[in-house]
Amino acid sequence: MSGARRNGAERRVIEAFEGVHAPEDLKARTLARVEDARRAEKSEGAPDLSAGGQIVPFDARAARRRWLVPRAAAVACLVLALLGVGGAYVALTPTAYVDIDVNPSIELGVNRFDGVVSAKALNEDGERVLSEASVLWRGYEDAVEALGEELEEAGYLTDGSVVSVTVSCDDERQYAAISSASHECLAGSAGEVRCDHASEEEHHAAHDAGMGVGRWRVWRELVDSGVDLSAEGASEMTMRELRDLCEGYDSADTETDVASPGGASSSQGHHGSGRGHHD
Repeated sequence: MSGARRNGAERRVIEAFEGVHAPEDLKARTLARVEDARRAEKSEGAPDLSAGGQIVPFDARAARRRWLVPRAAAVACLVLALLGVGGAYVALTPTAYVDIDVNPSIELGVNRFDGVVSAKALNEDGERVLSEASVLWRGYEDAVEALGEELEEAGYLTDGSVVSVTVSCDDERQYAAISSASHECLAGSAGEVRCDHASEEEHHAAHDAGMGVGRWRVWRELVDSGVDLSAEGASEMTMRELRDLCEGYDSADTETDVASPGGASSSQGHHGSGRGHHD
């Protein structure tokens, strides 16, 4: 996490703690524990172990993941114990929902302190990624870094990948921070990262259809253009495939309009071949 963003997150946490009615020494000790945990998270995994003079292979990445989860949960419990019922509600309530679509589609719920308090897979690929990446109770940027590493390792992020990040929230500051962190963490591994704002209505409509907002928007654009593509079919396609399909139909429609008024039958034939390909 960059210094500016980290300092901003720390400042917001400190401001929240200042409003908590608890002994000052208890608040100070709790903040110190949270800071110790944050510093520990930045350390690398333990070194390789040896037994009987023989090196024992050590999966640092997997071990670090196992170590992070209980520690993060302990820190969360510590903070919630101090904040009490009212503070716990604030800490656990998402103020932004972030849909990340590649082919894995994942929703992260982010609270007012830019911490990830919920994670939901929107398709099977998303379930596989979330089973390997530790994202809960981490800062948004750290969580997206973990997701990016897992997406890249699993082969979902390549130079040709398109990543859609859509944010549903009312706070422009939070939207800007999430958008910036998403670009910073994912752009190095993907060919294209698109960050957009989504309304609450779009968020609900997309999830009712079983997909993230970015995927849902492209699917609706295709359907509105006359493409016969089901929601299930769209969910199985990568964002790159959906974008290419959408751009292909846009190009075909433009060429038809320029060529002649009678080109509609040619455009319809192209749509028909698209249906046969994706059914």
